[in-house]
Amino acid sequence: MRLRFLPLLLLLACCALVGCHTTQPPVTREALVGSYIYVSEDPESRATDHNLSHLVLQSDGTYDLVEGGTTKAVSEKKGLWRIERGSPSNVVDVVLDHAGYPIEIRKNEVRLLVDLDVGIWWVKSE
Repeated sequence: MRLRFLPLLLLLACCALVGCHTTQPPVTREALVGSYIYVSEDPESRATDHNLSHLVLQSDGTYDLVEGGTTKAVSEKKGLWRIERGSPSNVVDVVLDHAGYPIEIRKNEVRLLVDLDVGIWWVKSE
């Protein structure tokens, strides 16, 4: 009886694997330039810890990063950013000085992934 469902299970497994592999458009500097807001789905995080956080990537290769909020100290950092091949090799990172964030381009937004385990990223809507 169980063997009857084996072909169906194999088909579903193959579809799941193919569905997980998506081709992302090429990442360009122009696509990344702009203003980003901080997004956190972490239940441990309070919105007021990051309500003042923002990131700006300039076309001249500089960035301005502000982190903090009304209930957390605010800090500002400025520096240089670049695009770099990440790990695994099909991942592309934006690197702010020495901190790298994998890039995810969706239909109407660009995400710089901070921590997907708890759901934290920077997002720029287009």
